[in-house]
Amino acid sequence: MKTRFAVLLASAALLVTADAASAKEILGVGTPDATQFRAKATASDAFEVLSSKIALTHATDPDLKMFAQMMIDDHTRSTDRLVALGGISKASLVSKMKPGGDGKYAANDLLESDRANELNSLDSKSNGDFNRTYIDDQVKGHQDAVSLLEDYAKNGDNDKLKAFAASILPTVKAHLAKAQRLQKVIEHQS
Repeated sequence: MKTRFAVLLASAALLVTADAASAKEILGVGTPDATQFRAKATASDAFEVLSSKIALTHATDPDLKMFAQMMIDDHTRSTDRLVALGGISKASLVSKMKPGGDGKYAANDLLESDRANELNSLDSKSNGDFNRTYIDDQVKGHQDAVSLLEDYAKNGDNDKLKAFAASILPTVKAHLAKAQRLQKVIEHQS
């Protein structure tokens, strides 16, 4: 208990003496720079596309399959727009999105370890278990994407990327709303 209190006290003292940007860095929050934003946005798109390709073959609900195709189409367009702004290459992204020779996704600088593991786990699920896991992942992923885009559109350090974030935000919010509606339907089917 004393150790926890000491850590909390030290953290509070550090935050009091740090400026706002440093506090954000210490807490792991804050607006990413342009390079970080590109990486996070392309990783988000990659996960949406890859998980949705799995959904086309594994989902048992026709509405989920339609949603999955929309995710593939819209997030592929989003990535293409981001690539057109520079700083990343489509060929590099495509190669990092491919599963290995064993059919499993591996962690790399596009797919973090937890995302690669989630794709592998998702690919092994079926029926209602797949439907629930897929749509839960979609809701969480789109909540994270909305937060990223809202923050970068408001506070980003690159005007072209800020405009990009602002322009795709309505689409991502619409995806989130659709995913949440589907999540409720899937929950009631259980």
